[in-house]
Amino acid sequence: MKQLDDFIKDLKTIFEDRLKCVFIYGSKSSLEQEQLCDDINLMIITQDLCGEDIKKCSLPAQKWMGKGLFKKKNPEPVFIGENEWFNSADVYAMEYSDIKENHRILYGADYTEQIDVKKEDLRIQCERETKNLLMKFRSHYLLYANSKKTIEYSFLPAIKSCMAIFKAILRLKDIEVPKSPHEITDKINQICAIDKTLFEKLLCQKEKHCHMTKSEIYTTADKIVSELTKLLEYVNNI
Repeated sequence: MKQLDDFIKDLKTIFEDRLKCVFIYGSKSSLEQEQLCDDINLMIITQDLCGEDIKKCSLPAQKWMGKGLFKKKNPEPVFIGENEWFNSADVYAMEYSDIKENHRILYGADYTEQIDVKKEDLRIQCERETKNLLMKFRSHYLLYANSKKTIEYSFLPAIKSCMAIFKAILRLKDIEVPKSPHEITDKINQICAIDKTLFEKLLCQKEKHCHMTKSEIYTTADKIVSELTKLLEYVNNI
């Protein structure tokens, strides 16, 4: 992929030998380079990172993102200093766990090999993220209950957060995390009895395979509050 090669070339020019590692993380990490086209998550690890570095990377990063008026071709790349990378596994235990299982090195050494995610850190973040999601969703529902369309818009970030939480729960229970979100939902249903129908409906909407009627929106929102409350109780007891 020329755009990716050009971005890494720009990073090498800016950082020289201070550029330590560039890798893809997330679902696109399993694709071959010729299959990559957009929506690619990139992590850039450098020996150190200062404001001047960020300034120099601004234009190449925006070019990589394909930033336009309405949408971006790729998400914002994550820049992180070497020491910060190694010192953040406790705070970002969920993200680091996922990165360790789903990444592909494009340049430099594999900095994920030296990361050890502790289960207690993973459990604490999982509980915090579940509680934050529940509180944010309830707050959003409170403020926008009279707008069905606005309530519906909140379903997409909710299911995305739920999938990250589900994966963390499976790792806490030493269960292999499947690649398919539908298989993940099925495994979670087997261990903590979530409303599988609700989460399948949210996944279907996320994948744009189905559309909710106006009458379904409030019913779905009510169920999300109920299921997140149940999920939080389960995580609290792990």
